[in-house]
Amino acid sequence: MSRLDRPAIGKLDRMALEGPPPMSADHASAIARSHARCAALGVDERAVPDLSPVPLGRLQEMRERNRQLWRHAVPVMEMLFEQIVFTRSLVVLTDSQGTILHSLGDDGFMEKAQQIALAPGVNWSEATKGTNAIGTALFDEAPTLVHGAEHFVRVNHFLTCSAAPIFDHAGQVMGVLDVTGDQRSYHPHTLALVRLSAQMIENHCFNDRFRQGLRLHIHPRPEMLGTVREGLLAVSPDGAVLGATRTALDMLGRSAAALRMQGLQAALGITVGQVIDHCRRCGDEPLRIVLHRGGLGESSLYLRAFFNWPTLWSRGRNAVAPPPPALLAAPVAVTTPPATLQALELEAIRRAVTAAGGNISKAARQLGIGRNTLYRKLRKASPGAS
Repeated sequence: MSRLDRPAIGKLDRMALEGPPPMSADHASAIARSHARCAALGVDERAVPDLSPVPLGRLQEMRERNRQLWRHAVPVMEMLFEQIVFTRSLVVLTDSQGTILHSLGDDGFMEKAQQIALAPGVNWSEATKGTNAIGTALFDEAPTLVHGAEHFVRVNHFLTCSAAPIFDHAGQVMGVLDVTGDQRSYHPHTLALVRLSAQMIENHCFNDRFRQGLRLHIHPRPEMLGTVREGLLAVSPDGAVLGATRTALDMLGRSAAALRMQGLQAALGITVGQVIDHCRRCGDEPLRIVLHRGGLGESSLYLRAFFNWPTLWSRGRNAVAPPPPALLAAPVAVTTPPATLQALELEAIRRAVTAAGGNISKAARQLGIGRNTLYRKLRKASPGAS
């Protein structure tokens, strides 16, 4: 789940010099709007923009404030650079204001990049650098390509830049991931790589934030569960939606605010109790649910849950509720929880081990606990076992 699907993506090769990208109507409109904003802000297209970074102390404060983003982004940036190693480009991470937190890339281009300040501490918002992929992606909150003369400031016309915003669990922009290089190194696949890498960072941050709670992994195709393209939801024991990745929001056709307001049952037509019961009975097998979209008809969605059993049940043992009619692929029998938390936990462990065919590591991942912890709990439940 955490690895970039290299066979599906492929490495950018030496045949990258394919000329400028074709300009779609939407792309042309986005660039035109950005140019109009820059002109209204008083950005001088003929001037050399401010290239000075923020003071080192302030940069360190920014990095500390964005420590979680930094920690999850850097490994993905290194993997992304492996895919574009022949394109003489930089991989750049910024905060939510467009200030560069980290960059890495081709040594030769790094020297040239210093002249345009693609270094940590430099701000690349539209207000300071005119139309560029980082600043425009921040404003539009969408993946953005800015190529050659599409840059508002003329000294940046030699660049080609592909950027994607990185969203947090509440749908707010945390930062931007960007690949910048000489315009002659343009490759049509770069923006897709950047967008996929940004989604990977979002998923890593999301899973880390909600590692102790209930996480629902969703996708219309069951084989896509466990890949970077799955959507993620965090849910409380009483069914409140605590957060969602942008991919999940797109799949459900809802905003983050609407999803939090509606809750799990209104959004997916299923309760926490049903999810838990399915996991107890079926282990790692995805749960199919049917979404009713009014005039748009019905659509299927597959779901796999990951959670910490003690944490979930200690706060929400009464979350089990009768299932809504005809929403599950198969009837779900909601059972009464065992009398004690320990009994429930042991039952969950044994069911997970059985569903995993005796594979302790797989069962531990399903339960959201460590392999050694699972062994310890089994030994405690069966003192005579070796």
